Amino acid sequence: MEKAVEIESGEGPICNLHQARPERSAIENPISWWGDTPWLTWNTDYGGLATLWTGSGEAEALGELFFDNLATLLSVTDLMLGFFLNVLIGGAANGLDATGAYSTAIVDRYTTLYYERCIPGVAVGLLFGNVYYGYMAGRLAHKEGRTDVTAQPYGINTTGAFITLGAINLTALFNQLYDSKNLDKMFGGDPKGAGKDVADKAFKLAVCANFLTGLVEMAGSVAGPFVRAHVPSPAMYSLMTGVGFVYLAFDPIIKISAEPVLCIVPLLVVLAGFFGGVRYRIGSTGVTIPVALVAICLSVLIGWSTCTGTSKHDAKYAYRTYAGEIGAWGDGIFDLSYLKWDEMKYYFGIILVVGVVGFAATLACVESASAAGDDYPMVETMIVDGVGTCLGACFGSFFGTTVYIGHPIHKSLGARRGYSIINGVLYAGLLWSGLFATVYRVIPNCAAKALLVFVGLLMCRQAIEDNPPRYYPAIFFGLFACMANWAKLYIDPGVPWNSGANAYKHASPPDELDDFNFYLQNIKHKDLPPGGPDAWWNSPDAGNWGDVGMGIKMMGEGGGEWWTLFMTAIFCYCIDRDFARGAILCAIATAVQGLTGIPTIYNRSSASGKMGPEMVGLYPKIDDDTNFSWAWTTAFGMATVFMLFHLGLQRAGLIDPPIVDDHVERLPKN
Repeated sequence: MEKAVEIESGEGPICNLHQARPERSAIENPISWWGDTPWLTWNTDYGGLATLWTGSGEAEALGELFFDNLATLLSVTDLMLGFFLNVLIGGAANGLDATGAYSTAIVDRYTTLYYERCIPGVAVGLLFGNVYYGYMAGRLAHKEGRTDVTAQPYGINTTGAFITLGAINLTALFNQLYDSKNLDKMFGGDPKGAGKDVADKAFKLAVCANFLTGLVEMAGSVAGPFVRAHVPSPAMYSLMTGVGFVYLAFDPIIKISAEPVLCIVPLLVVLAGFFGGVRYRIGSTGVTIPVALVAICLSVLIGWSTCTGTSKHDAKYAYRTYAGEIGAWGDGIFDLSYLKWDEMKYYFGIILVVGVVGFAATLACVESASAAGDDYPMVETMIVDGVGTCLGACFGSFFGTTVYIGHPIHKSLGARRGYSIINGVLYAGLLWSGLFATVYRVIPNCAAKALLVFVGLLMCRQAIEDNPPRYYPAIFFGLFACMANWAKLYIDPGVPWNSGANAYKHASPPDELDDFNFYLQNIKHKDLPPGGPDAWWNSPDAGNWGDVGMGIKMMGEGGGEWWTLFMTAIFCYCIDRDFARGAILCAIATAVQGLTGIPTIYNRSSASGKMGPEMVGLYPKIDDDTNFSWAWTTAFGMATVFMLFHLGLQRAGLIDPPIVDDHVERLPKN
């Protein structure tokens, strides 16, 4: 048994992340799991005031969870309404309609839908999940006769949100922007009506995709116990670690570095508070101000005093326009009429990716909570995550929800269940009031970036703390595909919005802007103009980037999550010399790759029948000679042979036997 990993609070060690855990079963019944524990139980002996509040630890946990979700909301709002909607979609629409009416109609309508439908819909999912997980904590405390159970933190699926915005929302907007019906209407003299239609349908497609993602998460509960029992845990953790390191830590720190005067102090507050244990106490009262709140307040103070990252006009406009507008309730249940295969088939590959990311995140989070001493039912947790996502979609949200991986941190603070329930109530009040648009305009974005850095690094630390040292190389190995995805989305010249957006941003010569508009108009139909990304790929200027780009595209599709899941698991089987399971997994990967194009696929042309760079499985294929899915199918087949050959050597006694322990002592089943 290895030395236990402990998380400490001010009073000493609280949780032992390698303490004994119950043995896992390949089949879990969410009803019988609870035994004779009543369904309607509150356990009034559990907790402090009104059995909800246990003191400053509850406040710290509430502050961390509340501002964690707020940071995610602020960041995805900035990406969706800023770069994607106003720069890319707005610029493309201006190229079609010189009057700007088409662009203005799309941007205004989509922004209204976002604030009046999506944001209130997020509150529905958050309220449901936070209250339910508070209830689940009380029930677990009743079952085990304990008073130190901590509720699982719950919020917006940060990983899935970033993947969804680029691969589904932006894709749907581009597809509708160049839809023949909308173009006919726009050129027919009704650009405002056409723009409204573009925004309406693209928004509905994104919400329907989110609803399907919730169903995928719930369906994953069937396979969840089997995966948890048989798939190496680093493969699960690496899915979140990759996104946590690259998109929640690396990408925000780049943007923080662009505004050092505004961002450095909030960043240091976050690092010292969350990783150094610094507490901001109010005199000798013993009351502490949440670290995240200190960072937010400092960013607001510095931002408004230096006029950096803030706008008085925008803040006033947001308040006048959206405060009190609660479209999620005023307009009733959201229209999910686009839940049809013909409408959703082009997005299904990404829906599977996001669903699997949520599935894997839930597995890792439940395992993390179990390591800290609170063993929750995994199947029920996955179902609740999926239901929360679907409920949010029913009221207009295109952001999924899931449990978070910070449970051991909250437990070390002394939190119980109050922080979770109160977080849901607070978000219901904030997001249903219509004030979020004002909050977005008042708080400089650097505060959200600093908090995301903490969340991303916390994911990485958790993966290290909760896995044996021999798996560390596999965990780091899982970062590569997500790094490739980042490179593909931001610096790959073959990605439409890089070449397009750069031309638009720097379009002082008229011919550059014309090239950009022509490129965007024809990208869906694969009629690329001379000098477009495909021409660049085949030109001498590509140099070594052509070879590098091939690997980046193969690894990075769909966020790189599929590649990470399969390859990290294969790596773990190599570490454990478990060639039998490795052969089975490689055979499965061969079959899945050959039939669906998952986990990795690369079409040489960026302009396939599917707009956008995310081309994972079930998408229309272009010419066989430019489709490289066959290469990975062959590679996985070769890996299967490799595993079987080594299994034979192992059976012959020429290779040491498999490592069967996981350095975690297990208790008998209940």
